Amino acid sequence: MKIIILAGGEGKRMWPIQTDKCLIPFLGKPLLYHNLKKIKDNVKGEFIIVATPQNKDHIEKVAKELELTYQVVVQSEPKGMADGLLSAKEYLKEEILVVNAEDLLDGKIYSEVAKGGAEVVFAALKVNKYFPGGYLKVDRDKVSGIVEKPGERNEPSDLVKLVVDYFKDGKKLVEYLEKITSGSDNVYEKALNQMIVDGIEVKFIKYDGPWIPLKYPWQILDIQGYFLSSIEQKIYSDANVSEKAIITGKVLIEEGAKVFEGAVIKGPCYIGKGVVVGNNSMVRETNLEEGVVTGFNSDITRSYIGPNCWFHTNYIGDSVIEGNFGMGSGAVLANLRLDDHTIRVRVAEKEVDTGRHKLGLIAGQGSRVGVNASTMPGVKIGANSLVGPGVTLYQDVKDNTKILVKQEYQISEHTPNLTSYDQFRKKL
Repeated sequence: MKIIILAGGEGKRMWPIQTDKCLIPFLGKPLLYHNLKKIKDNVKGEFIIVATPQNKDHIEKVAKELELTYQVVVQSEPKGMADGLLSAKEYLKEEILVVNAEDLLDGKIYSEVAKGGAEVVFAALKVNKYFPGGYLKVDRDKVSGIVEKPGERNEPSDLVKLVVDYFKDGKKLVEYLEKITSGSDNVYEKALNQMIVDGIEVKFIKYDGPWIPLKYPWQILDIQGYFLSSIEQKIYSDANVSEKAIITGKVLIEEGAKVFEGAVIKGPCYIGKGVVVGNNSMVRETNLEEGVVTGFNSDITRSYIGPNCWFHTNYIGDSVIEGNFGMGSGAVLANLRLDDHTIRVRVAEKEVDTGRHKLGLIAGQGSRVGVNASTMPGVKIGANSLVGPGVTLYQDVKDNTKILVKQEYQISEHTPNLTSYDQFRKKL
């Protein structure tokens, strides 16, 4: 069997995150590593990984580390799922299994779908509320059609199609993909519908496990929660943890990490290689990737912190920080609206309701926040941008941008008439 991994897309809705979705690290390994390992553990076959020119080398490194039998195929431009598959058409022969690189699923579904049982088999997730995806029209265990984004109350069933697709004959899929034309990127879905119209037997397997797509940057927090829920308590032998630190719950502390006196870590938490948790700092339900430094008296709560970030006397709540990020002393990332409404975020000129009551800053690579600055819930800062000292940030900041607050002084003569502190000292 050929296992086709689609990792060549473009995450337009992920700004300001620059890292390819499948390469974002969790527990010290890229998301792709975790997903490929699950598939390898459940399905035997050769992996055909569709990559971009930019992520090809990183993907090769992951595949080698997992000792996969694999080929990497480059999709030169992000032209959709069908184009990605056609980039690898020379490998689409006999049985194939098509999987998205970044969707987080229970590993058992891969083996269940890969067993076949029909010419085409899909994985389908039962949903309790509307999801803007492809819904299946079904007749018992057979699929009679796919309806893309039908709109709330127009759903043909409560089953949303996931991208875990088995084809008994990969060549036949190629034939359909090549004869379908479309002005949008829905060629793959149209090809599947045409297969059904032409009488090809298509079945589905109902999936009721966890499913976390990575479409928006705040969903990184959902994926983090999934991984943190699975960790076991472990402190590597060469980690340096003070006896005066407090560690409770399941906490994984990697090699070379340092936890100083007075620090409190409340699990589940991941403390990556070389991380420093400073005196009197609090870390709760958080993923700290390699090289993070939390200086004295910082509070980092339910946040994803990418590699090589620096903090000092800061509050970071429910935030997504990509990496190489720095905060000046006293800076705060707010995560809760005072009216307790869910937090809405602008994505590609549209306002999207995150469904979250708590969401802090989303920051791209290399961004900085100055001393005593504060950011409002759900604000995004682009890569390599600077929010200056004392700024209260209510709006998104583009990549490579500096924002400062203008301050005016009023200067006049001053005649001292100082209050003596002696009267207070006597009371003490």
